[in-house]
Amino acid sequence: MQGTLRITKSTKSHDIIAEIGANLLDVLRNAGVVINAPCGGHGTCGKCVVHTCMGDKLACTTIIDEQLLNTEIVVPDTGGMSILAGYESLNPAKCDRNSQLPYGIAIDIGTTTLAFEMLDMRNGTRVATFSQANSQREFGADVMSRITNAVAGAHAALNAHILEDICGGVRHILDRAGVSTKEVELVAITGNTTMLHLLLDLPTDTLGVAPFTPVHIDIKRCRFSDIFGLGLLDCDIIILPGISTFVGADISAGMLCAGWPNITGNNLLIDLGTNGEMALFSRDKVVVTSTAAGPAFEGGNISMGVGSIPGAVAKVRYLPEQNVFSYETINDATPVGICGTGVVDISAELIRHGLVDETGTFESDEDEIIIAQNVTFTQRDVREIQLAKSAVRAGVEILLDIAGVKYNELSNVFVAGGFGHKIDIDNAITLGLIPAEFANRIVILGNSALGGCAKVLLSHASEVDILELVSISKEINLATHPRFNDMFMDYMGME
Repeated sequence: MQGTLRITKSTKSHDIIAEIGANLLDVLRNAGVVINAPCGGHGTCGKCVVHTCMGDKLACTTIIDEQLLNTEIVVPDTGGMSILAGYESLNPAKCDRNSQLPYGIAIDIGTTTLAFEMLDMRNGTRVATFSQANSQREFGADVMSRITNAVAGAHAALNAHILEDICGGVRHILDRAGVSTKEVELVAITGNTTMLHLLLDLPTDTLGVAPFTPVHIDIKRCRFSDIFGLGLLDCDIIILPGISTFVGADISAGMLCAGWPNITGNNLLIDLGTNGEMALFSRDKVVVTSTAAGPAFEGGNISMGVGSIPGAVAKVRYLPEQNVFSYETINDATPVGICGTGVVDISAELIRHGLVDETGTFESDEDEIIIAQNVTFTQRDVREIQLAKSAVRAGVEILLDIAGVKYNELSNVFVAGGFGHKIDIDNAITLGLIPAEFANRIVILGNSALGGCAKVLLSHASEVDILELVSISKEINLATHPRFNDMFMDYMGME
């Protein structure tokens, strides 16, 4: 039996066909309705809430029946396009491409967020930037969820999502800058290996199983229309090279942004995005690794976690005299959830004021605390942040140990990622995410992947540099390292 569902999102409504017995999340996905589902539809994250005639329901656990058919489904808007915070200290490369047209576009395909930047190819100046949510998030918050869903039959949908997102983003930044499609000389794209496989419509079945072999991580040059079809841009495109399945082109671009190959001493890059990637590098030696930190630092797997959207609780302080939390939200909007920086702030305040014990258990008998009106932080959320910070910290320590580099032998500690742009370093140290000894060496890069992508966009010399960088990079597999599990447990504590 078939009927229609009236789908309403952001005050816009349309009808879709649905059958009794169908899963509501699948119906919404097939109709192209973007909905937040960080767990990939397994019923564990509680994020795909929709309002139905029977009240609020999880779309992934709702089966359409006669009562639901021919009614309205209200899907919450979890954020789309927003102004990009940007990165702090990129010195644009001198443009040496002898471009015939004035503009280029750099794009970073993040698992959570897509970032775009338009640059003037004549002088390297920034013309416009912005970001938008990656609509693939309805298939899970992390790369393993995307891989699992792709292998299970959603590959075409994931590919279509990213193609549509990028084309929409390009149109948006052209409009924002007042630039014609005929004025674009070149597009450069970076991203983690899974995101680039989905962009290029490459098989992902080997990415999620040992020995985790990528189909293609080399640099790729082609026409924009070869990937995105005709009708938008008529220009060349460069897709940056990656290092491995779990250390992608976003990390090689990040090291380029941090100053390689003209950098001195030993340097550490920590990319705090949806995944946890780290690189220890000097001019002649590059050692990289990744850890399954999960998406907690970008709001994923947190009960009321959201991306950096208006209303996200982004800064938090505990006021012991009143026994309440003070907070700031993005754009001073009504609180709707907690983004990554808020998660770190809350966790640090819990430690600082003795609201959790060394195991991370709330000292009170409650299993959640109130942060703002209708926004809470739960005992399970504490566990998620413990797992994430422990994975990153253990990865950092093993990387340093393998390279034989001590804390005081680091010249710079680069903290990167869109989340890293706004992180409170003191709180990250209190949490144990970053060693206290790093405090005076930290350089905030923000979106270093986009920064390095912009360098390649502008400079053929930077394109040559990133190829050399990838060629000398060595990956360490933490999963097989004999000390990782012990160190992971060592850093689980909250003290």
